[in-house]
Amino acid sequence: MKEIKRNHYVDTVIYSVDMIIKNLKAELKHRIDKLDLGITGEQFVVLDTVSYYENIYPQKLSDILMKDKSNTTRMIQILVDKGLLIKEAGKSNNRLVYILKITDKGKKLVNDNMPKIKKYITEIFANISDEEIELLHKMSTKFETALIDNIKNKT
Repeated sequence: MKEIKRNHYVDTVIYSVDMIIKNLKAELKHRIDKLDLGITGEQFVVLDTVSYYENIYPQKLSDILMKDKSNTTRMIQILVDKGLLIKEAGKSNNRLVYILKITDKGKKLVNDNMPKIKKYITEIFANISDEEIELLHKMSTKFETALIDNIKNKT
């Protein structure tokens, strides 16, 4: 990358990406909360993520969702108490960990509501072409790879 041409943080791509993510998360959370699922939008994201990753453990879930461990643990316990997740003893790197699994009740909640959530996402991006979305995805993947490579090279 050549010299950064912007003089202020609020005029950089980092700030723009941060604002997109914060606003998108807030809007999705708001719309999921309006579905009145009996769980919050954040809890739905936890449930959906566990449904995607088979046999995930809480620390890995925290890393994926970029949430602190205590917040993730609290949401997991709520979902366990509601019968949407179960915790089973397992091992990771020869250490005892809890493996998270989604219950049939949890799968039904995700599957029944995912079409509505996909519709919300489609509405949010209605004025953006498929090509622009694909370009954004390619660029964000490239940024992520460059950042990871940079971090690896410093260690």
